[in-house]
Amino acid sequence: MNKDKVVVNGYKTISWLLWKTPQWLTYPLAAIGGEVYYWLNRNHSHFADVNLQIVLGEPSINRRVRQIARRSFRNYVKYMVDFLRQPHLSTQEIAALITSSGWNYIEEAQTHGKGVMLISPHFGNWDGAAAVATAHGYNLSSVAKDFDPPELNELLQGARRSKGIKIYSLKDSMRGLVSTLKANGMVVLLLDSPLQNEGIVVNFFGRPVRFAAGPGTLVYMTGAKVVLGYMARQPGNRTFYGCWEPVIEYELTGERDHDIKAITQGIANEVEKLVRRHPDQWYMFHSIFLSDAEYAEYEKQQQSGKKARRAKANPRTTQEHGEVKPGDDKTLKAGQSEESKSSL
Repeated sequence: MNKDKVVVNGYKTISWLLWKTPQWLTYPLAAIGGEVYYWLNRNHSHFADVNLQIVLGEPSINRRVRQIARRSFRNYVKYMVDFLRQPHLSTQEIAALITSSGWNYIEEAQTHGKGVMLISPHFGNWDGAAAVATAHGYNLSSVAKDFDPPELNELLQGARRSKGIKIYSLKDSMRGLVSTLKANGMVVLLLDSPLQNEGIVVNFFGRPVRFAAGPGTLVYMTGAKVVLGYMARQPGNRTFYGCWEPVIEYELTGERDHDIKAITQGIANEVEKLVRRHPDQWYMFHSIFLSDAEYAEYEKQQQSGKKARRAKANPRTTQEHGEVKPGDDKTLKAGQSEESKSSL
């Protein structure tokens, strides 16, 4: 049996076993797995500790920080259990586990006629949040990285399509998502920090941090309304609380860089509120906050880039901000982390 077959059959077997195994057993085992993950992967746990120290406003990485970080790792492995079980559940079965609110905000966003962007950070059960939206009758589009081997990719993306989510590949994502929003459709994106040295630097918990540029770029191009949603695990592990927050306010000026940064900052503000409420359900296991030296280098690059753009500007070729420009698809792709690409 070749390696691809082993991977595919392994996924199918684990998914089936987790579906058949009672939750009273799988979640305690997942909690143990999360503890092992925290203590063995010291690189991930260190970054989780650092990020939560800032979130919690603690002067150092202390016992409280580590306790919440460990809960975050336990909740993340529980999410992986849910993710692997989800292909065997209908949208109605998933929705039955969730108490939700805020659907009126999505309805409000739709009335503007320019599309709705639903966003979520790496928090709680984000796949479940998308599935429950489709259970309410919404048609969603998203973007995802292709997996190898192709058969595994079809299993993963097929499970999402079966829940009513249209999946675009990275190479087709920009035009597909723009077309969806301009038709007053709905797009769902997993918001996370981007690849190293890419993205938009905004203020997050009083510190500079890189956020994905993709959502802000799409909003700038389409005028879509943005709604933050999440699905938080409830005590006892059997149920979830889902919520859509009020429409995020912004005003487009036509200045591309200014508008994208302002939109991204507004998104960051809402994510900050969510993480403050449930820090143990935020899964951020890599470095996101910039050091003073990194921020100074970013500012230097920004100033250099602005000068270069002014020097190259050509009024004959300048396009209106509502059109897809060369390079905008690259901005969307660069605005996603490797983890977020694999999770959408």
